[in-house]
Amino acid sequence: MAKKPRSARSLPFADVLSQEGALITSLGGLVARAPVAMVPIGLIAIGSGPLHSYAVGGAAAGAFSIANAVGATLIGRAADEQGHRPTLIRATAVMVVAAAAITAVALAAPEAFLLIAASALFGAATPNIGSIIRARWTAVVQSGPLRLRAMALESVNDEVNFLIGPPLASLLIVQGLLWGPVAAAALLSLIGLIAVLSQRRWEPALHAPDAAGMAGAIRENGLLIVSAAGIGSILGASQVLLLGYCAAIGAAAGIALALGLNSGASLVGAITIGAKSDWRWSAERRFAVAAIFFALVTIPTAFVDGYLPYLIVTTIAGFGIAPMFIQINAVIAERAGGSARSGAFALIGGGVVFGISAGSAIGGVAIDAAGASDARLILIPLALLMVLPILLGAQRAEKRPTRSAKR
Repeated sequence: MAKKPRSARSLPFADVLSQEGALITSLGGLVARAPVAMVPIGLIAIGSGPLHSYAVGGAAAGAFSIANAVGATLIGRAADEQGHRPTLIRATAVMVVAAAAITAVALAAPEAFLLIAASALFGAATPNIGSIIRARWTAVVQSGPLRLRAMALESVNDEVNFLIGPPLASLLIVQGLLWGPVAAAALLSLIGLIAVLSQRRWEPALHAPDAAGMAGAIRENGLLIVSAAGIGSILGASQVLLLGYCAAIGAAAGIALALGLNSGASLVGAITIGAKSDWRWSAERRFAVAAIFFALVTIPTAFVDGYLPYLIVTTIAGFGIAPMFIQINAVIAERAGGSARSGAFALIGGGVVFGISAGSAIGGVAIDAAGASDARLILIPLALLMVLPILLGAQRAEKRPTRSAKR
């Protein structure tokens, strides 16, 4: 039986981490997230190294990300219907084989097609660990406030993964181990998944297959998926625009600091939101407010000039990232019926990945067409397009009961 929340907490997440098995599950999930932060960098390094082509490396990284968006969603649905343990064991086995194939390409068989195909296989077999862990939290924690803090804790882990993963991958590459990021990511994912699966009581109950299939799940969560894609488009475009603008003003050396402060601010935002549990608004309304805040703090990055002002507004914009993801996952935690949450969480993650890919492309096209400074204006229509479906979803949610009452 889950322990009751403590009345006094020294840390924002002490009450959720006091649940039996919570620390192992959360830390295991953090370690198992490694591929999404490390593999794309490693693939670009392999492409630009043994294959002598950044284009091939970029294509491999893109194949990994797109295949992961689709594959992770299918893995999530299979986990709901067939169980986490058998599904994740099968997926992990395929992922390890794909990682070995990529390593072989880097060391002995530098062929572009093989690299891209193995990268797509790696991506398709990599679970969305954030979705899996969030689903496990909802199976164990029944209190609404504790669930929200659990969603916040996993957003913290998302940010920590991207603070640690890329520097670790870069360190391996600098040491001449171009295959290192991929191999290390697969190993870390395996270790993390073993820790997660060791907590048998956290496994959600099986969910009967939905007769409507994937199409029905997409229809049910359509507005949330579109909203997630809108968020991803801003994140993808912002990153490309940051790289382009800093390079254009002669501040390329400051790119790492700008990215680090942006991620660090998002981490602070996650911890801040995680400390609060007495919300009076519905999850949909909180999500809408968080999205509007993110849009408002993102728009100034399109107008300021000079590295220091840009660094400041980019850092401020980071505070709005994690709170949005906390609230959109809180919507899923409340809305998804029964145990069919792994697939629903993964659908949202897939929407974000597709949005990031589209936003990155839009940002690149805008820079080529208008220059790095003026291209930042593309963030304004992207912000508006992000907010509209979120507001529509919040309006509809006020008119219907949540599915949480039907569980």
